Amino acid sequence: MWLKVKLWLAGVATAVAGLAALYLRGKSEGKQDAKNEHVRRRVEAMKTAKDVRDEVEHDPYFIDRAGQWVRSDDDR
Repeated sequence: MWLKVKLWLAGVATAVAGLAALYLRGKSEGKQDAKNEHVRRRVEAMKTAKDVRDEVEHDPYFIDRAGQWVRSDDDR
């Protein structure tokens, strides 16, 4: 009788440990996915900023066109 109870408890303990391991693994993967998404967004923002910077640097008439929209330093 005790042998059956011990085997039954061992089975339950193994199942609980397995579920805990799955839970922790899922939580860890979720953190990693969130981190990867954050890095992807930062890289995308850096690429966009570089594209804008390159466009501004290669357009000789940009300052003249932007003059009507950007206040000068003297207006402060």
